[in-house]
Amino acid sequence: MKINSNLDLYNSFRELILFFIFILCISASLYAKAEGIENLQKNASITYEKMMQAKQNAETFTKDLTFAEKKLATAKQKLAEAEQAVETAKKKSEQAKISMEKAVKQWKQASDALANEWGKTEVK
Repeated sequence: MKINSNLDLYNSFRELILFFIFILCISASLYAKAEGIENLQKNASITYEKMMQAKQNAETFTKDLTFAEKKLATAKQKLAEAEQAVETAKKKSEQAKISMEKAVKQWKQASDALANEWGKTEVK
């Protein structure tokens, strides 16, 4: 009987050890899962921060693009106005050149007429 009782005690002790091992495995598994979830949460948080930074950068660069496009449109308008001013100045310059040539021609005619008149008076 003593052997039987020792065997029962041994089996009970063995079952108790197996039960503790089982509990330890479950605890380790739950801890690993909790640690995995914690890592996933950290990763999601970091990724969210990166996404928000990328969104902020996109908004900033979109505003910069809009400003640059407006600045370009203004510069194009000023260039068009400057080109128009150049064309107007060219036309006025050509007109002034024609007027000057006309005035020089008239002055030469007046000078020639005067010289002719002086020449006539000297011959007399």
